[in-house]
Amino acid sequence: MRTKFKPWAEPYLNEHPEISLTNEELGELKDFYLEIGSGKGDFLINMAKVNPDKFFVGVEKNVTCSGITAKKLVESKETNAKLLFADAINILPLLKDGSVNTIFLNFSDPWPKKRHHKRRLTSDVFLKEYQRVIIKGGRLIFKTDNLDLFNDSLEYFQNSDFTLVNVTNNYQGDDIFDTQTEYETKKRKEGIPINRVIFEK
Repeated sequence: MRTKFKPWAEPYLNEHPEISLTNEELGELKDFYLEIGSGKGDFLINMAKVNPDKFFVGVEKNVTCSGITAKKLVESKETNAKLLFADAINILPLLKDGSVNTIFLNFSDPWPKKRHHKRRLTSDVFLKEYQRVIIKGGRLIFKTDNLDLFNDSLEYFQNSDFTLVNVTNNYQGDDIFDTQTEYETKKRKEGIPINRVIFEK
């Protein structure tokens, strides 16, 4: 279900540049944590709250979701989290090699039609960029309730240079280095199983 368009979202983003990063600042970041597809921001902000010694960056291309996240960031006053209203395909090339500690992919768009599979955030095009930007020993953590996307993604990873660390069907959310997205909270209440996999560079 798509988020209803909010006309205030883009003006709000423009009014609060302090919660974002310039391309130059992004290119200078090191050892940070990147969430691609931040939705309405609960994961990004809560991870920042419970990990004040770490720096988190969220990327979200939906303007309404970005506006909602920006509002939450401003209200939370967290200084170790920033949001980029952008498409990840345009952001990743700006990052230095070996600059990201961990990439989080939380409930990404499954793009179910086969002709759209190349748009998936776990497709080969993205995996090559993740491999480049993640530090040696860094991780990619992927959660989804879409079993087709999950199983297909496991195959994509098998053809990459990432090493499987852990795969969990019906993940209970018991990793201390994790928190729930808004979507995840809703699906858990509905009894929908969550699948999670961790890969390491």
